[in-house]
Amino acid sequence: MQRQNKKNLLKTYAVLLLAALLLSNCSNRKAIDVEDSIRDPSAENDSLIQVNPMIPEAVRMLLLEADESISQGQGSQAIMTLKRALSISPNSALVQQHLAEAYLTEADYQEALYWSSLVVNQGPDQGELCERSRRTQALAAELMGRIDIQATALESLISCSTRKPARF
Repeated sequence: MQRQNKKNLLKTYAVLLLAALLLSNCSNRKAIDVEDSIRDPSAENDSLIQVNPMIPEAVRMLLLEADESISQGQGSQAIMTLKRALSISPNSALVQQHLAEAYLTEADYQEALYWSSLVVNQGPDQGELCERSRRTQALAAELMGRIDIQATALESLISCSTRKPARF
């Protein structure tokens, strides 16, 4: 009987230890403030070429709704809204970038990296959206420990800006 109690006690300790390890891993994942980390620095892009993708009005409204959800700390709601926008405009780099940023706020770095990589590979190669996608890719890669991807993304940031040539 005493031997059975010791086994049960050991099982209980093992379960508690496993739960503590899982919780500590979850606490290492942190949500990102997209405005400070991605959008504000990219808005300062003074490239001669700024790419502003055309999107349907319904998609524009869904983007605003998703941004509002993110500002209220409802990242999962924003992701659902952005998936609706993606169903209307499936190849929109702007929607894909918003989706990458929403996944960052939810600390889902794998999805953030996936969506930002789509924008890097298929989206504009100049302007603010170009820069936002590379910043998102670099940040998600860093948080996943993928330094190789982070370095490539940071190196390609400079290519998002084309300065006006000097006039004499």
